[in-house]
Amino acid sequence: MKVAKSFSLVSALVMIHGLVTVNGGGQSKIVGGNKANEAIPYQISLQIMINSFYGLGPKTWTHNCGGSIVSPTYVVSAAHCLDGIDPSRLSIISGTNDLRDDGSKGTRHMIQSYKIHPEYVELDKCDISIIRVSDPFVYSDKVQPITYSSKHVDGGIHCLLTGWGYTIPIRIGRTPTDLQRAELTTITNDECRSRGFPVNPTEICTFTRVGQGACGGDSGGPLVCNNQLAGVVSYGTRFCGIGSPDVFTRVSEFKQWIDENQL
Repeated sequence: MKVAKSFSLVSALVMIHGLVTVNGGGQSKIVGGNKANEAIPYQISLQIMINSFYGLGPKTWTHNCGGSIVSPTYVVSAAHCLDGIDPSRLSIISGTNDLRDDGSKGTRHMIQSYKIHPEYVELDKCDISIIRVSDPFVYSDKVQPITYSSKHVDGGIHCLLTGWGYTIPIRIGRTPTDLQRAELTTITNDECRSRGFPVNPTEICTFTRVGQGACGGDSGGPLVCNNQLAGVVSYGTRFCGIGSPDVFTRVSEFKQWIDENQL
């Protein structure tokens, strides 16, 4: 039985809706990472419409998860970021590293529909989804798709994780407005299991050092290895970067499903 927690901000396993806000600045970093100064053109912010101030204030868009552009109208993210949420409450921001001013530095896309893998089981398997946006992405130097393949990524591979997730081990307070990056190293599934995570072949783990890794708000975001989308942030321990692996959905296991469902 897995005791890890998902990295979505609105998941009941992490915290209650409406308590998360986006930080207005400062030097905060993804746990053990730093600010991404270069464009990450495939990265998106998956946002949810919530009521501020415990449901009493105006409705606002709030960052919830990450995701990756894979075609002009589709994004790959995690299933737990979407499960049970009405698409009308969701939107995507593309083309920016900066979520200040309600994401106005990028382009907001409403969501037409999404599909969750039919065999998805939370904290167990197939934590992957595809999202169709209402209006196609306009490609530029800041907006580009990322490729993915069926090639298996083994342990010992250096990869890049990006996201707007929490920057401290305890998931309280504000998430950063600036996109963060961290260079992580994959470990084999056998090593991941030896560290207490009973992962299956549809998952991939990273562990680089204590004090580094994904956290709440990074869910659904990209783990890029060899310039291809290799992983989708899925789950980790309740406290981030404390010396346990992070677990990602292994994209290579789902290439056919992604291809077939981009209708």
